[in-house]
Amino acid sequence: MQGRRFRGPIVALAALVCGLVGASASATEPVCSQDRASGGDRLQQLLEDVPCEASGRVEFDASDDHGDSMSVLDPIPDPAGGYLGVYHTAFRPPRDPFEDFRISLAQSSDLIHWTRVEVIDGSGASMPTLRAVSGAPGFLLAYEKSPHGGNVIRIRYYPSPNALMAGRFSAQRDLPRDFSPYNNGTPTILWAQWNGALGRSVIQIGFHYESAPKGRRGPDREAIGTLRGFRSWSAWTDSATDSDLSHQGLAGSHGDWRQFMFGGSRWRVYEAQTSFNDFGTWRVVLDDPSSRRMHSLVPRIGSQKVSSSFANPVARVLPARGGQGLVLAVTMYLFGGPVRGELVYFQPI
Repeated sequence: MQGRRFRGPIVALAALVCGLVGASASATEPVCSQDRASGGDRLQQLLEDVPCEASGRVEFDASDDHGDSMSVLDPIPDPAGGYLGVYHTAFRPPRDPFEDFRISLAQSSDLIHWTRVEVIDGSGASMPTLRAVSGAPGFLLAYEKSPHGGNVIRIRYYPSPNALMAGRFSAQRDLPRDFSPYNNGTPTILWAQWNGALGRSVIQIGFHYESAPKGRRGPDREAIGTLRGFRSWSAWTDSATDSDLSHQGLAGSHGDWRQFMFGGSRWRVYEAQTSFNDFGTWRVVLDDPSSRRMHSLVPRIGSQKVSSSFANPVARVLPARGGQGLVLAVTMYLFGGPVRGELVYFQPI
């Protein structure tokens, strides 16, 4: 799911709400959120309580050092220290009436300020996710690619950090559309077993496909697939998750999602719509796959909702700045009302 960038009065809103919430705090220690979930679920609170601007832990309408928007920012630890992140940027090519998307790689020392390193796919590319290969020096990149005839999931292998920084991949594969004649998209790399070499690897990927009820374009639905040896692909629809999301009142498209570990358990965040093809109705839910319970998330600064429509959730537990402790890093795209653009924040855990 893609959206246009719009600069709204985010900073003013954040400053106003932070000022109201932290009015009684000392000048050296601003209070940036209320403990609304005391005694409740800590993870949900961490996801919902967006820090205020005074904390230095949040950025609205995030952009890189070139001023390019950083939609669907997916951060991971940088082996050299700090963080790496992939993201897409909307742009309009010269003499072209249609908007295009490109994917870039950036570095950061604090998860808030990002320096672009390389444009790694300059056209028809969006919704990237990056994962380091456990036990090997390489990286896997999966994203939504728009060749002729509809979007597909493209996956690349970069054999080293230097290769990634230079944009030099050594293997690439476009995955077939098993369930849709139209589009697949928004991939997430669930896990990867390297087994000593790319040709022996097993990679599992979650994604959405554009359904076609009665031969017509319908809402996006969830699927999972396994890529073996970077050659053999098998996939299946995730009807159980689609049913759970629909039972939450989210009967529109079911799209981007991420899986992450927190507190020794596996969690997922999903985007979904209450109304099909209505960008004003995107919501994010937190899912506990072990219990199949879903919790609707409402990001706030204090008591103020940050948006009426938000999507493309990413959540990862990462090393804190300087390597001291851990943080929960969260990104999502805000659509509704005056609050639009990529929201990036992190919470100490």
